[in-house]
Amino acid sequence: MRIDRQELPGIGTLHAFTTRAGQRVGVIQRRDGQRTLALYRDDDPHAVHRAATLDADEAHHLVDLLHPVVTVDHVDPSADQPSLVRLKVLSGSPADGQRLSVLETPDTRVLAIIRDGQLVGWPSADTTLRASDTIVATGTAAGIDALTRHLDGGEH
Repeated sequence: MRIDRQELPGIGTLHAFTTRAGQRVGVIQRRDGQRTLALYRDDDPHAVHRAATLDADEAHHLVDLLHPVVTVDHVDPSADQPSLVRLKVLSGSPADGQRLSVLETPDTRVLAIIRDGQLVGWPSADTTLRASDTIVATGTAAGIDALTRHLDGGEH
């Protein structure tokens, strides 16, 4: 899927795409932190039919509804090399409130945490994870699978 990005001077950034069914959808990331979800008219892909403006908390809840399970976002999907992934710590995850050291194995390494829009590179093993953190990790396929199961409660 192709996501188009367009700067909107004085407003923020628009990210838009067309679904497989042909519906144009966009999200405006506004400078004030709000997000506007836009559904475009079928007869004019540049005209908004309906829009909903969400504050940061509402946007996080919508994301949780759209992704009710841990999503592995492979940056380098090459099968014969370690993968680099981004994994979200969801509300209710057993990892919420745990120290980072619990997640790391010889097959995985957490390289960074994205928390409240800020990148924390090379976090210490004592870093406590929170719901809505995004973990940037590298590891073997087996290691990433184990990490994913731990985050979604499939492995304790």
